[in-house]
Amino acid sequence: MHPRDGTPWVAPPPALVPVLLDPLAGASVASAGEDGVTLAVRTAAGRTGTLRLRPATGNCLRVTLRLDGVHTAPRASVVTAPTGTRCTVEASPDAVTLRLESLCLEVRLTPLTMEVTDRHLRQATDVSDPGDRTTVLPLGVTELADGQLAYHDSWFTEPDEHFYGLGERFTGPDLRGQRVACWVEDAQGSTGTRSYKAVPFLLSSRGYAVLVDTTAAACFDLAHSNTGAWSLTVPDEELDYYLITGTPTECLRTYRDLTGPALLPPEWAFGPWISGGFRHDSADEVRERARRIRELGFPCDVLHIDTYWQRPGCWSDMEWDSEAFPDPRGLMSDLAAQGFHVSLWMNPYLSVDSPHFTEADRNGWLLHTTSGGTWIGQVWGGAHPDSAVLDLTHPGAADWFRGRVRQVLATGVSVLKTDFGEAVPVAAVAYDGMTGDRLHNLYPLLYNDLVAEATRETAGHGLTWGRSTWTGGQRHGAKWTGDPNASWQDLASTLRAGLSLSFSGHPFWSHDIGGFHGTPDPELFVRWAQFGLLSPLSRFHGMTSRLPWDFGEEAYAAVLRAARLRTSLLPYVHRAAADAVRTGEPLARPMALDHPDRPDAHAADLQYLLGPDLLVAPLYAPGGRRQVWFPPGEWLPYAGSGGPITGPAWRRVRIPLSAAPLWLRAGGHVL
Repeated sequence: MHPRDGTPWVAPPPALVPVLLDPLAGASVASAGEDGVTLAVRTAAGRTGTLRLRPATGNCLRVTLRLDGVHTAPRASVVTAPTGTRCTVEASPDAVTLRLESLCLEVRLTPLTMEVTDRHLRQATDVSDPGDRTTVLPLGVTELADGQLAYHDSWFTEPDEHFYGLGERFTGPDLRGQRVACWVEDAQGSTGTRSYKAVPFLLSSRGYAVLVDTTAAACFDLAHSNTGAWSLTVPDEELDYYLITGTPTECLRTYRDLTGPALLPPEWAFGPWISGGFRHDSADEVRERARRIRELGFPCDVLHIDTYWQRPGCWSDMEWDSEAFPDPRGLMSDLAAQGFHVSLWMNPYLSVDSPHFTEADRNGWLLHTTSGGTWIGQVWGGAHPDSAVLDLTHPGAADWFRGRVRQVLATGVSVLKTDFGEAVPVAAVAYDGMTGDRLHNLYPLLYNDLVAEATRETAGHGLTWGRSTWTGGQRHGAKWTGDPNASWQDLASTLRAGLSLSFSGHPFWSHDIGGFHGTPDPELFVRWAQFGLLSPLSRFHGMTSRLPWDFGEEAYAAVLRAARLRTSLLPYVHRAAADAVRTGEPLARPMALDHPDRPDAHAADLQYLLGPDLLVAPLYAPGGRRQVWFPPGEWLPYAGSGGPITGPAWRRVRIPLSAAPLWLRAGGHVL
């Protein structure tokens, strides 16, 4: 008998019920040197602790606050600070100043406040409304109803400041005025505030960024509670964040330095991917799709076989359905001979009906509840049998799962679509002692790390095509933006989510061309395909057919033209992708990234540069017309009619169905 703890399949972040706000009141210098400053601090309520200020890079300072007597629990760091950076320290009886190569921080000791003097960035303290109620959470802690502490800090913001990052955000890249919880969830679409991908990396238009080193549910209040300040709250045993200064591109480079470079996908991954869709499938049907693709001359480098390569109801077993796919190796060999790579779907859960469940349960390879039983619940939204979650902190579970991944890849599969990974419940306990509130956001990294390792060993590269992620997940290569509806609104929110990822240190993203749920009409399918084939990575996929020739002759001609355009641009895309890995900058560049001082660039959140020289402005409404902001310089239509446009300027453009929404920077190096 396995207990059920009632945890919903979409686990919310733990509720923060405040009892007592306890800000830092003062500090004294405990030590100071070229490796930083350690301050002995005290709170208003008399708690004591340590605040450490250490150089990480020439433009980045690490801020770590830990109070004495805080319970130590298993946790993971997802940031690796470079070593060897030094600073100079100037001290007086009431202040300390730290100088790095490109950052100067002044700390006043009583009351304790910090200011980045060269950015005029000051901590927000003692900010109240007319009723004398605190509206921001200053540096310090709040005691919660369960006796735990949440750390927090706040900084003043300017009225024209914009905030970006924090992962995949369907509401739009600019987060000012929002309260954002960094908590990985099955977003169940693309129309709300939930996100499959959360990254506690905040990027400001004023020339700074903040990266919080935690896997707990960091929350950012971005001029939501008080229009004059922003704050971060972390229910962790310490507050550990990196304060970075520089342009947005410089801040992204430092994010790369702190969390590692992105994985450069193999060249074939940048070509079009075509899926049979989320439906029953077989080797015969896959062969027929491949034959049809090559017969029509439609560009395609990867065939994706979704869930039904496994037996229905056994979607966690990593075993081919022997009836539908009697000879997987033969199928892979045939497809390779035609120039196809193959992608397969997978997930990290284990159904209670799986023949492997008993073994995994007996060996302790599944997450447990706090009472010690195996956690079992709905991870599929109620549509399938209950499942357990593989405990990837258990060496035996990781080895077993890794072996199953290798076994599948050994049949000739090139890459795995690592679906799900968001269902670790808060109440879970892992083999290594980590509780669900810390493991939940970390789990997508463990999952994709394991698959990437096996893929690298077996297929020679570490690419995964993942849905969920956290800080550092750019090392897995590709992310797609989940399960949108086949609607114009969801096309737009998908575009905005991708640009949010670009601001979050993840340069290679994709989406389901045509939308996942429902069936697009021909015009929507064409416009989504034109957008998708000018995205960093391109995949046709949905609940129903997304085969390009299934939407009528006119639509097929337009999509074929866009796919051939993609193929012609691949040398340019490959160069730009390599530059993205080298610099830490995105392949799809939001307008505000290169023009943070221009209000018109911040407003242009439905377009981007693909690499340095191609302007992409997807159609997000029927009718073939939209407003486009042209950045400074001269821009030429890539194909079709129309003369050059000199920016900066807004123009209402008309784009025929057959034409891709694409402009070339005059003098750019595309071909």
